[in-house]
Amino acid sequence: MTMVDSRPEPRVAKVWRGVSGTLAVGLVLLALALIGVQVYAGTRDLPGPGLDVVAGHAAAAVAAAVAQVLADRRTGRAVTLCGLVVVVLTALTMWFYWWA
Repeated sequence: MTMVDSRPEPRVAKVWRGVSGTLAVGLVLLALALIGVQVYAGTRDLPGPGLDVVAGHAAAAVAAAVAQVLADRRTGRAVTLCGLVVVVLTALTMWFYWWA
């Protein structure tokens, strides 16, 4: 039988979890939008963003979603680490596909 920690979670952890969750959802929505644009472009003989860009966004979105689920189910340093993974994935995706 395991003991459940009944101490309230610090406010900073809740805010951090919210920020990383927002970024993860943003990556998922961006990936879905790019999939839609690629399908639309493919049916109209337009170039579209390209399969490599869509695949990169989809992979980042899946990885961020997994990291966020882990952050939501853990406590302590795991929340911080998983949140950092989401932030880094978001930053790298934006840098390589949108700004560079």
